[in-house]
Order: sequence, then structure tokens, then C-alpha cells
Amino acid sequence: MKVGLFDFQEDALAELRIKLLAARLQASVDNPQVISFSAPTGAGKTIVMTALFEEIFMGEPGFDAQSDAAILWISDMPELNEQTRLKIEGKSDRVKVRQLVTIEASFHAERLEGGHIYFINTQKLGSEKLLTRRGDGRQYTIWETLTNTAKTIPDRFYVVIDEAHRGMRS
Repeated sequence: MKVGLFDFQEDALAELRIKLLAARLQASVDNPQVISFSAPTGAGKTIVMTALFEEIFMGEPGFDAQSDAAILWISDMPELNEQTRLKIEGKSDRVKVRQLVTIEASFHAERLEGGHIYFINTQKLGSEKLLTRRGDGRQYTIWETLTNTAKTIPDRFYVVIDEAHRGMRS
């Protein structure tokens, strides 16, 4: 990290690490795992998650690296995804810009490529949206891409649902 974490952020990161270690052991195609992380507004949740992503990709003592992990960050608004992507880019010295991928309507892949953090917003997931349909050269819908990823790397596919700004709109 380009910045140091406050003690309470280090504590949150250590707790997340413990939860992830347990989840990794239990995760399978038939047994996906869920953990939760919440903190007050301004506590630096994105900074803590960025530190966790660095540890997922590069490892730490007692926390094996998963350089081929795929991380999907989902939020309600494209602006929030862009804000998060820029914060990760600005605060991490270990996650490279080329690893940060915004899923646009033209995205097409059999599965998400490991070693990347993908950003998508819920508006792109509607039934009438391009990502959710085949055609125009698209062999896989986004749902098939995500399913294929989960089946291929169930212990290395992380989905972050960012609900931090829910309820803050007028």
C-alpha cells in the first residue's frame, strides 16, 4: 500500500483475512461462502479492501497468494465503480492499472481472467442489456461468464457487493 493503515483498519484487515482463510477451505462449486464487512462512513472500507486485494494476489505470511484469483466488484452506479477503481489505483502499489477492468457492454469472455479486479454496475445486468444476451458475436452472456468463473475457480472467485452508498440518494 502507498499509505499506512490505521490500527482499526489493520484490525479489520486481520479479521477479513481470518474469515477468508476459513472461507477458502470451505468453498466449492456446491458450497459458496459469504463473509460480510461493514464499517462506518469514512472508516476507509475501500482502503481496507484494497489491502486485502493486495494480499489475495501477492500473499502475506500465513496467507497464501492467489495470483490467479478473479475479483468482481458490483455497485449500483458506474460513478461509484469509477471512484473505487481510481482509489485502488491511487492507493495500491501492488495492484497494477492493467489489473483493473471495467466491464462495459462490449465485454465478452468465457470466464473472468485471474489476476484482475472487475467492476460492474447493476444497470448493465438488466434483461434488455447487451451483456445479458447472446448475439453480435457474443457467445457467452455475463451470467454464463460468471457461472463459468465460479465453477472453474470457486475458491479464488471473490464477489464484492458494494452497498456502502445505498440509501444516500434522494
